[in-house]
Amino acid sequence: MSVTQPDKDRRLLPRWQPSQISIAAGELTQIGTNQRRKLEDVYFEERKREWEQTRALEVAAELVGSAIVLGRVNEVEAAAQLIADANSDATSTLREMALQALGITQKNLSPTILHKPAPDLNKARIYAEISALRGYLHEYPRNILEWVDLARLYTVLGQNDKAERAIKFALILAPEDRFVLRCAARFYVHIGQADHALALLQRARATKVDPWLMAPEISVALVANRSSKMAGLARKELKNKIWSPRNRSELEGALGTLFLEEGANTQARQLFRSSLDEPTENVLAQAQWAVERTTGFVIPDKHFKLPASYEAHALRYRAAGKWDRVIENCWYWAEYEPTSSRSMMMGSYAASIAFEDGPTIIQFSSRGLEADPRNPILLNNKAVGLAYKGDLEQAWETLREVVIEQVPDLSQPALYATMGLLYFRSGDFENGRAFYEKAITHPYSRKESRTRALALWHLVREEAHAKTKEFPRALERAQQATKDMKFPEIAAIRASLPK
Repeated sequence: MSVTQPDKDRRLLPRWQPSQISIAAGELTQIGTNQRRKLEDVYFEERKREWEQTRALEVAAELVGSAIVLGRVNEVEAAAQLIADANSDATSTLREMALQALGITQKNLSPTILHKPAPDLNKARIYAEISALRGYLHEYPRNILEWVDLARLYTVLGQNDKAERAIKFALILAPEDRFVLRCAARFYVHIGQADHALALLQRARATKVDPWLMAPEISVALVANRSSKMAGLARKELKNKIWSPRNRSELEGALGTLFLEEGANTQARQLFRSSLDEPTENVLAQAQWAVERTTGFVIPDKHFKLPASYEAHALRYRAAGKWDRVIENCWYWAEYEPTSSRSMMMGSYAASIAFEDGPTIIQFSSRGLEADPRNPILLNNKAVGLAYKGDLEQAWETLREVVIEQVPDLSQPALYATMGLLYFRSGDFENGRAFYEKAITHPYSRKESRTRALALWHLVREEAHAKTKEFPRALERAQQATKDMKFPEIAAIRASLPK
């Protein structure tokens, strides 16, 4: 039984920004900005020449994406038209990008979703980017953006020691810089040092006056199970209405999450509604997370047109049980935010729940383990994928790696259920049932009815797969235990059972 990272751990943390995303001009020296633009122009011209030679879809996608960033869309019309063609193999996300470049508004898009593995991590390209950045930093060592970008690239490869050295250089150069502090906080949360991330934010003088730093301080405090020092001040300043909608958006989302955790649903809904006045894609994802946890809060459809809102779309499609669309958006979420494990968890989860698709589960999990090699949930999900694929020996070996990690109580039911799955697929039904029972009766499962329900229905699916005599009894038990529950995972598992 594969699971995502627990949803309540979906915090409003700052994202690692890909190098193509613009940063406030004050965060770069002018010489650094000019040099960066030259490098981006060189990249664009290389893609343009490659497009003229190959006319390949993947090259067209890179060229059009670069053109949008550089404001050179008038030079890529042919490439954009290839992507936008209804008969092309482009996904809906690529078509939306191409139509943006062509100046066309896309209405009522409902393309055929291609269910295929996520793209491999292009390590050769990442190493090339690292080499170029190191050469650039040798010449311009005070460019903080490039130090942060170098840290991001090392993190994607799981080389956290090198990433931390780069982050520390950036912090030495700009200890009060918003961009550096946000990325440093995200990095330290990623490597399991939320306390250190919180200390960085709380020590910085800028955090007391900057809503873009108050927001991650509140969010990181939640992750670290610590009290926020900024929550009270943030509430006061929000009442004073001194910030624009864009500047207060993440802070309102962070406070909304805090209130939701504390059971203050009315205040949380008010904050989430206000956060959507001018949201970032991160705020939209947090608001969609909140929709599933409180009543009376609906996100207007217009917000889902926000560029790069892949996580929000994945969450929305998951709630609707549209699992192909979940997987598709997880691919693009992973490309947009390659240092995060969350897209890999959700993608592997969707492939497991709806399709029992071993290769896709393995692809997502393995990709996530590149950046987070000891993540027990990703290791657990990979073991599930290997079991569905029939590679039981490797599945057991992968599961042993999970067992030696420190697995929190909330992940124990998933681990037990996966052991039950492996025993079932190995032909040992008695032990399989015993471990599923451990998952069903675990103290966390007793508190979290959704976790218990999933364990019950996964047991049903394995009884059905093995064609045992216990299948009718397991089915009746699961139906009785979940008769008042309506969530898409149950529907997906039921749909996969023999008629």
